Amino acid sequence: MSENGILIVGAGGLLGQKLVEVFKRESEYAIVASELSGNNDSLISLDITERQKVMDCVAELRPSVIVNAAAFTDVDRAETERELAYKVNATAVGHLAEAANVFNAKLVHISTDYVFNGQKGNYEENSLPDPLGYYGKTKLAGENLAKAQLEDLAILRTQVLYGFGKGIKKNFVLWVLDKLKEGAGFSVVTDQVGNPTLADELAYAVLKVVERNAKGLYHVSGFDVMSRFEFARKIAAVFGHDPGLISQMTSDKLNQKAKRPMNSSFVCLKAQTELGLKMPTVEDSLTIMKRQMKQAGVIN
Repeated sequence: MSENGILIVGAGGLLGQKLVEVFKRESEYAIVASELSGNNDSLISLDITERQKVMDCVAELRPSVIVNAAAFTDVDRAETERELAYKVNATAVGHLAEAANVFNAKLVHISTDYVFNGQKGNYEENSLPDPLGYYGKTKLAGENLAKAQLEDLAILRTQVLYGFGKGIKKNFVLWVLDKLKEGAGFSVVTDQVGNPTLADELAYAVLKVVERNAKGLYHVSGFDVMSRFEFARKIAAVFGHDPGLISQMTSDKLNQKAKRPMNSSFVCLKAQTELGLKMPTVEDSLTIMKRQMKQAGVIN
């Protein structure tokens, strides 16, 4: 790999795919992308939970930047599969930070709003973390393991990530669209509030971090703060479905295993100022996603 090389970890997922697209389109970086299985011909196989494999990979490639988009994101499963969640979200981040430190690379790591308890919202970078569930605890541990080993580090916390990609697991927008297509009424919670974030925009923020050689912690999310219910109705409107199919409910009716932050909304002023970001509205972001789905022939 050339001196201007970037290793994108977790490239098979939604954000990973968008990172590859953005860096190919907007930068001169030579890109190597990895995922756990390596089933995709364009991706190498890398299990970041295995320290020696990480060290060997980084030693061979010598990237100038490592971007970690890999994570165990199933919030409820994290409560029962704790060992695996910790290995992926914490231990593996430590491996990447160690390799970056040894081989003189920058690490850009993606974290989450779930490091907060969600009691007040409008969280800034200096707000005190207090995760409620095990997923949030593992993500906070990952942040701390990276910070303990590496100075050339940028951490981007984000939330309610959505978008369209190939073979990705279902995100909130895709779930809502499936329900709307069925044509029967369904309910969405009104008491979980945050900033929906298009994965394409987060990938662009990572590009800006790399271009500006930014370090430290950044909150990066969509512009609008809204409940999941309001978001679902906005999805219906943008994609030409009947918002009246969606009714209100509260989180206590869901019987979810993991506690979730009820209002984890972000203040993104630091990212806007230091990275030159202008995060779009939910309506604009959903319109982008709709166009991508039309181009792929998934919707008419």
